[in-house]
Amino acid sequence: MSWIDLTGKVAVVTGAMRDVGLDRLGGHDVVSAFVEDLMPRLTGDPTLAVYWKGKSRDSMRKDKQLLLEFLCMAFGGPSAYLGRDMKTSHEGLGITDDEWDVFAVHAVATLDKLGISGSEKSEFLAAASSLKPDIVEVPR
Repeated sequence: MSWIDLTGKVAVVTGAMRDVGLDRLGGHDVVSAFVEDLMPRLTGDPTLAVYWKGKSRDSMRKDKQLLLEFLCMAFGGPSAYLGRDMKTSHEGLGITDDEWDVFAVHAVATLDKLGISGSEKSEFLAAASSLKPDIVEVPR
């Protein structure tokens, strides 16, 4: 793991995320397309929608922007992520392993839709999985 100072905040980014590399994924535009496709899948899923219930459109735009900035920064891009670390931002939500699995299904579908396959897809999913201990609180 590496620690990255984010203007006074500390976030953990695993080496696995940096190893994938933003350019190998297709750059900022592809990561942006990933976020634009993934978020409606997550917010529209009956299992996961509860986590966005009651959020305004502006809050939803901010969530998408933070996810984009986090992914671009985590994969070695020049983006500045000013959000909280993954553990802090998910603490207390009680996200379960089953909910993580639902997220993973949507992430795979989005990667497939964008034509991200092979080692990039595998490495992206491995990098995402490296964040699971900071996101999932309720083990199976």
